[in-house]
Amino acid sequence: MSLDSNFMHEVANTPRGRGILACIQCGRCSGSCPVARLVADHNPRRLMEMIILGSRDEIIRSQLPWYCLSCFTCLDRCPQGGDVAEVMFAIRNLAVKEKNMPDGFAAQAKNLVETGRVVPSITSIVSKRVEVGLPKEHSTATKDVQKILKKTGLSKIIASKGMVKE
Repeated sequence: MSLDSNFMHEVANTPRGRGILACIQCGRCSGSCPVARLVADHNPRRLMEMIILGSRDEIIRSQLPWYCLSCFTCLDRCPQGGDVAEVMFAIRNLAVKEKNMPDGFAAQAKNLVETGRVVPSITSIVSKRVEVGLPKEHSTATKDVQKILKKTGLSKIIASKGMVKE
């Protein structure tokens, strides 16, 4: 296992990652985390420690940051005001750039690229739209979302996973 002494700063300089700089390793985030009570592998304090120590590859290639529910209980409990959930978002962003994301997230991203929505429209909603004279889908919204996804690079990442054509 190699350590990257710059990893903590990489996370801190990633949008939403500044909370890593506030961590004093007190453990309140783990003690109050609802996921940590149920998933043995999820330990927010340990994940923050791994970031501080520079375990970049181990974190980016793991599923650890994806367990977070973003309930922000960690922020409520942190005596330093460090936002572990926000750090999880930063880690996820770094992981996605390296094409590591759970299949469920990739499927949602694929849906977003193809339809402009994370969750597909259900049949009853589509029927109701047609019934009131609306088109089945919001085509302009889909085109706008696709432009954004192309600019951010997400569509290319999803295409590289073989899920959609770019």
